[in-house]
Amino acid sequence: MEDGIMQGHRTRIPERAPVMAWLISCLILTVWNLSRGLNLWAGYNFGGVLMALLAIFILWSGRVQMPALPLWIGYSATMLHFVGGSLGAADSGPGPFCFGGMQPGEWLCADGVNGMYHVHPWWDKLVHGMNSTAIAIAWSFGWRRMSEHNGWQLSPVVVAFTAFSLSVAIGVAYEVYEFFGKTMFQTIDQGGYVNTATDLVSDMLGAGLGVLFSHFYDPMNKTSITDGNAPRPTQLILTNNGSFPLLVMGALLSVDFLLLDGGLVNRDYDFIGQLMLASIVVSGVLVACRLIQQSRVKENKAFDTSNPSS
Repeated sequence: MEDGIMQGHRTRIPERAPVMAWLISCLILTVWNLSRGLNLWAGYNFGGVLMALLAIFILWSGRVQMPALPLWIGYSATMLHFVGGSLGAADSGPGPFCFGGMQPGEWLCADGVNGMYHVHPWWDKLVHGMNSTAIAIAWSFGWRRMSEHNGWQLSPVVVAFTAFSLSVAIGVAYEVYEFFGKTMFQTIDQGGYVNTATDLVSDMLGAGLGVLFSHFYDPMNKTSITDGNAPRPTQLILTNNGSFPLLVMGALLSVDFLLLDGGLVNRDYDFIGQLMLASIVVSGVLVACRLIQQSRVKENKAFDTSNPSS
């Protein structure tokens, strides 16, 4: 009997609870928003359902050995976004929790289709920071486990830098999405210089917090075998080549906003949108050049193998 109980404890997989909570929460929000006609956030919530299913597919077996706490952090960050937006109303009127003459901004009372994003300017910054933290944690844990699985022997510093760079790059890419949505298609109400610059600052801070947490919390960082002379894997090189230009752009725009009040870009939203877009183009060029270089190396190796010197 005791052996059976001990076996049950040993086979318990901590990843399952947070990913199931993620799936169930997003399903409930999807149905709730559809019933209220808030189709915008119902669509976002359904996207969360798909992401949760992907996470379940990856983590359910327990082979990834992901501790539960990082997943709960990711769940919390996701719910801040989905629940905050879902507190709005389809007709831009008061949301579902505006009771007894409450005004938007009081407790959970919000209005507009974007809920808390509409009534609290700081909500967007909080969500950006939390999501960037969660993304950085996910990439940190992911790269560490890929390194262990493939024998790459990546040092904790390399993992931290790669996760930080990639997380900030995702934030910059999202701001480019908002730039197009705001200036060309008028499909979103985000945008503007201050909004974008503060989003980038939040992304940088969140990513930094995420990699610091992962660096000290991930048990594999303490037990992994690292070799500074080991060759860098292609996946790592391509990731860094692709994310570094966006990291540099995000850092420059953040520093310009914090120290120079946007003086370098004259607080011009169109200009910073073009700069961020240019960083994506540079990123694509660097990745393409690296792939071409690797292709040529493989061709040369194949030629040398088929034509050995006499």
